[in-house]
This record gives sequence, structure tokens and C-alpha cells, in this order.
Amino acid sequence: MRWIIYLIIVSGSQLAYAQNKTTFGSDNATRCYQESNTPFSTHGLTFCTDAIRNDDLLLRDLAATHTNRGIIYAANGQLDSAMKDHNKAALLAPGMGKIYVNRGNVYHQTHEYVTALADYGRALELANVPLDIVHYNRSLTLIRLKRWDDALAALETALAINPESARVKRKLGQLNAPKEKPRTTVVNPDDELNQ
Repeated sequence: MRWIIYLIIVSGSQLAYAQNKTTFGSDNATRCYQESNTPFSTHGLTFCTDAIRNDDLLLRDLAATHTNRGIIYAANGQLDSAMKDHNKAALLAPGMGKIYVNRGNVYHQTHEYVTALADYGRALELANVPLDIVHYNRSLTLIRLKRWDDALAALETALAINPESARVKRKLGQLNAPKEKPRTTVVNPDDELNQ
């Protein structure tokens, strides 16, 4: 009887430990995530790399840390390194939509628009990310491909999901303003992709 009680206590403590790691992750992983939200420099790469190499992360946290490091790499023009991290994250957690949005953004930046659309499509299928952001990013890619009607539809879908989005309203206004579809793309530097 004592062994059964001991096993229950040990099992319960291991479950609590796993839940704690899922909720909070490591300090390095948390700092990596925070840095990926404002990746103005490569400073955050140290936290990400330390978390990946040294911290005992759960698989999902490890995948998230790879994609967060990929965001930082991409924001600093290191697109090959960003792609490696997003690919690794996709292998570790193929059901995490954020990975496909971020990898799609890198494909967009490398002018691989059809592949970017495929990743955005996968993120939409998974539906575990803010869908308005995915539709907005899709619209920017569709604009690059000069698929005007599809871009408008993506923007309208984004606006239906998030009616308060000033960015989507502004882009819709730009696309609806000309009487004739522009020959050149209308993606401005201010039209940043969302992570």
C-alpha cells in the first residue's frame, strides 16, 4: 500500500513539474520569446541559443524557441539561419501554426511567394494562430503575385475577423483607390509582415 501512495505522489510531482515547464518554460526561453517580439538587434539570439542548447525544454517549448530565434534572425537579415530554425521547429512541432506563419514570412522575404502561400495555408488549416494576421500576410504575398482579387478577398477576411485593424483598412483603401489595378506592387516598407 505504501508503494502505491509513493507512486501516486511521485507521478503527481512529475506531472506538476511538466505543467510548470509548459506554462513558464525556462528563463532563457522566456527571454528569447520577449526578444522575438521586438527583434531590433541580434542580442536575443544568445538567450534563444542558450535555451536550445542548455535548457531542458519540452518539445513544444523547444520548437517555439527555434521559431522565436528564427524571427530574430529574419528581422536582422539572416534569412538562411531563420529558415533553418523554422524548418527545425516544424519538424519538432508540426501542429504549431505560428511556425508556418513565420516560415511563410521568410519565404515572402526571399520572394518565394507560392511557397509562402502554402505555409500561410497550413497555418490557416491549423487555426491555432490569430487568423486575421495570416490573412493579412497572405494578402501582401498575393499582391506581390499581382493576384488582386485574391488579395482583396484575403484583406476582407482579415477585416471580418478583426474589424478594428487599421493596417488592414489602410491596405484595403490602397487597393480599392485606383480605378485600374497598378502594374507595380503596392507593398510598401511600412507593410511589415506580422509574426
